[in-house]
Amino acid sequence: MIYLTYNDQPSGIYNSQVIDVVNYFNSIQNKEKVTLVSLISLRSFFRNRRIIKKRLPAAKVFPMFPKPSLWKWNYFILTLLINDKKVMARGPFAASLALRLKKAGKVQKVIFDARGAYKAELNEYNVIPNETIKKEIGGIEKNVVLNADFSLAVSEALVNYWKREFNYNSDKHVVVPCTLSKDFSFDFPTQEKVNQLRRELGYSEKDIVIVYSGSSAGWQSFSLVEKILAKVLEENANVKLLWLTNHTDENSVFLKLHKDRIKKAWVKHEDVKDYLLAGDYGLLYRESSVTNQVASPVKFGEYLICGLNVLISENLGDFSEFVKKNNCGNVGEFNTLLSVSYETKLQNHKLAIQNLGKQNFKGAYLNVLQE
Repeated sequence: MIYLTYNDQPSGIYNSQVIDVVNYFNSIQNKEKVTLVSLISLRSFFRNRRIIKKRLPAAKVFPMFPKPSLWKWNYFILTLLINDKKVMARGPFAASLALRLKKAGKVQKVIFDARGAYKAELNEYNVIPNETIKKEIGGIEKNVVLNADFSLAVSEALVNYWKREFNYNSDKHVVVPCTLSKDFSFDFPTQEKVNQLRRELGYSEKDIVIVYSGSSAGWQSFSLVEKILAKVLEENANVKLLWLTNHTDENSVFLKLHKDRIKKAWVKHEDVKDYLLAGDYGLLYRESSVTNQVASPVKFGEYLICGLNVLISENLGDFSEFVKKNNCGNVGEFNTLLSVSYETKLQNHKLAIQNLGKQNFKGAYLNVLQE
């Protein structure tokens, strides 16, 4: 089977949800090996190709046609690269190209690896600032949802979105949330080690550390987050913020007002774990857009495996209900925050292992392979 990605650059998410998935597929069956075929931008092509092949030497990485509006031209590249029984395609553009290959007899079956609601995301957050693509994306997404031979969705909420938006009425799908990456597979450290990590970052035992880890993209709802955190910081002098992001608005009134209580850093994906272990709460608060309502944020599992209680907004994919059911954080607005005990952190770590490891979805992954 071929695992096809289009215009996905190497990142922590790519490592976790592409490379680790390909490796996991190949670890649970011996009949047919899964090969990654990745089409990436010409910009920094050789550097990004080296990054991907360092993690997955067998990957086949090629330059894609420049400009989003020319995405269909990549079909001609793929006719030279792919002649296989099955293609699992990540996202609607890759899946649409795979369906064209099927129509041409180059592929027998297409599996749609759906990571979100693409029409909503492009129009709500201008992910691709191209009006032609924005007009086409609804038809592209509908086509792959209804015509793929099988689908993998990241949430039940996403499947329900398909039913409402595209009249999807099939059961040819499995739901697998964004699972833990190889970098987040570890035994929980001792309490002494956790305290040491806190001290190294300048935190005391009485500090209550809220961590935000991730990008500053529009769907992260920074203005909403700042509004909520302002109240918490005002009410409790022990609350500190650990901001692990690649960009912050230096003109933000919030950041200027609370700069003495905010620590900022941008670290490699494999180093994030040690920073998260020093915290008490992981922040996953987003506005109520369609994009967020069907999402499965990678950072949820990363927060939980590192022992953090998760502060999450209502209706964030399937994870808001998960927090309510398992009492591993707070859903909706929050005010008073207490320190999180070491025992609770251990419990959260176990919860992540029991629910968000790839091994927990072995049956679903085998369904994809044996479809």
